[in-house]
Amino acid sequence: MIDTLKTEFPADMARAADFPEMGTFENIANDAVDYLKDYAREHPTSFALWAMGIGFVLGWKLKPW
Repeated sequence: MIDTLKTEFPADMARAADFPEMGTFENIANDAVDYLKDYAREHPTSFALWAMGIGFVLGWKLKPW
């Protein structure tokens, strides 16, 4: 018989059991948006250049004609 009181669960499993809403797609997306907002506040020039570069490449590759 397995003694469940002495069984050690991995930290991520214990954390998932304590917070069942953690790890959902909505929470992951919110965390990513929060990270991008923080990065944009801390490095506005770099963020703007990256946004322009990504927009240029996507506009160039996805043009409708």
